[in-house]
Amino acid sequence: MKRHHLLAVLLVTILATSCSTTNFTEYRGQGVVEGKGGTVRVVEGIDFWENGEPDRKYRILGVIDDSRGDGLISRLGKDGAIAKVARERGGDAVILSGSSRELRGVDLDSGAAYHRRITKLVVVKYVP
Repeated sequence: MKRHHLLAVLLVTILATSCSTTNFTEYRGQGVVEGKGGTVRVVEGIDFWENGEPDRKYRILGVIDDSRGDGLISRLGKDGAIAKVARERGGDAVILSGSSRELRGVDLDSGAAYHRRITKLVVVKYVP
């Protein structure tokens, strides 16, 4: 009986922490921004600016809202999924604009808490 209970808790944990969504919302506006620089890493051909902004001129295309469980399984492939959406929307880079963690529930038997990580990124296109 205990074994079935443990299996059920494990299954609920995996399901609660593995669901993810990566949504793009178009930005409408004019103007070109010239950034001052920051830290950058490249994922699948897309620049990820996390502390600062691109060190060149760019135009904002939109915003990606990525929401996923806080567990290891759901974090796998996160950057690749973000890069794919940015590339599909014509972006050259994303700029991290915010990240938060929200409580989604608590297993009363084990006391385990389930969280979601919400990340907001600005998708940009470099301009000459």
